[in-house]
Amino acid sequence: MQIKISEIASRLEAEIVNPPSDEAFIVGVASLAEATSEDLSFFHHEKYLNDLRSTKAGAVLVPSGFNEKIEDVPLLKVKSPSLAFNEIANELYSTDQTQENTGIHETAVIGEGVKLNPESVSIGAYAVIGSDTEIGEGVTISAGARIGRQVKIGSNSSVYPNVVIYDKSILGKDVIVHGGTVIGSDGFGYEFDGSKHQKIIHFGYVKIEDDVEIGANCTIDRGRFGKTQIGQGTKIDNLCQVGHNVVIGQHCIIVADTAIGGSSDIGDFVTMAAQVGVAGHLEIGPYSVLVARTGVTKSLPGGEPNKPAFYSGFPVGPHEEKRKEMVYPRKIPKILSRLKTLEKGISESEE
Repeated sequence: MQIKISEIASRLEAEIVNPPSDEAFIVGVASLAEATSEDLSFFHHEKYLNDLRSTKAGAVLVPSGFNEKIEDVPLLKVKSPSLAFNEIANELYSTDQTQENTGIHETAVIGEGVKLNPESVSIGAYAVIGSDTEIGEGVTISAGARIGRQVKIGSNSSVYPNVVIYDKSILGKDVIVHGGTVIGSDGFGYEFDGSKHQKIIHFGYVKIEDDVEIGANCTIDRGRFGKTQIGQGTKIDNLCQVGHNVVIGQHCIIVADTAIGGSSDIGDFVTMAAQVGVAGHLEIGPYSVLVARTGVTKSLPGGEPNKPAFYSGFPVGPHEEKRKEMVYPRKIPKILSRLKTLEKGISESEE
């Protein structure tokens, strides 16, 4: 596929600097350093200015306020170069190479009472779909995936290889679940009866709302009763654990190796950086930002739409306070040196 640069500019409502010929076109995307004359690239940070000056790209998306003179390269001024780049890249690569062919592979196992349209869905080799499950239009279930009974998967969702989705789970529209993830497994619950740990049975389910993406090798446990829920637009990175009955709000970002304990409630627009740990039965207010490796043992009030609240450390606290606490130990050698000087002065004066 190829797109004329003039067409890209028109579609993005971009101002063009160094206009190309009417026949100039783009066939791919690349970084500034690696782009060729048929590639589109973008510039969004001054640290890449030297790359922009030397790029061989066919065209570069730049911020609307960018005024530095760059020779020989068509510049397309837009509000957000990264988002504009993403839009064009999605069109150029609209045929996902991981997409299965439409239809049901001959080795797939389809249970009784399954509702799907074989002309619009793609069911890969050795996939298994349990009885009474509903598969929406345009859904892709890749090779080796295991879908339980009475599951509902909304239209245009993608389930990648070796995903396991337990019984009665609900996935909305445009959901993406990457390989190796398990949705709806037992929550981790035991009661000690004086001689051994008795397993607590979990009868609930998992509900994943529209436009959620879940990375590879994540685990999302079903509720003990009721649901574990992931809100609309939330994005979860690889290797994350979501405990039973957790409710994650809308448009949250959960980064790799984060674990959220059972029955915790995460507000809308919360960001958790890598390796955050949240204990069970807590509330994290909306617009909270938890810095990497934060350990949360108490509920946090959160922030506001234009004023997020930053937290860090263990035990958790406001990020600015924690930064100061990190600096204090570095001052100890100087404090000890001053103390010794004072002690020496006092000792000499007493003599």
